[in-house]
Amino acid sequence: MSGTSGSGGSARVGSWLGIAAAVGVAVLAWAGYWWLAVPRYDLCAAVLPAPAGCRTADRVPTAALWTAIVAALLLATAALAVVRPRGRWWPFAVGMATLAVTALWGFRTVLYAF
Repeated sequence: MSGTSGSGGSARVGSWLGIAAAVGVAVLAWAGYWWLAVPRYDLCAAVLPAPAGCRTADRVPTAALWTAIVAALLLATAALAVVRPRGRWWPFAVGMATLAVTALWGFRTVLYAF
């Protein structure tokens, strides 16, 4: 009976919360990329960076590339949340930080796509 109690349940909940956080970051990133890339206007102002929905010829391929990059990082981060090498959380924290920085970098890249 002593083998059934422990931190296994709380670790499982922590893993799912970590995965939910990673999915949230990824979904927000994807929404931002495609908000910038999807065409909305026939005529756009000649300002840099172009408003959202302008310069779609440059932004759509860039948004697709960053969507794939964030998807790969999401899978790696989710795997780190589940596997937790040697029961440690720091690999997952590094994965989340990498995912967040990459998501922001991707947004900037899509915004300034030329």
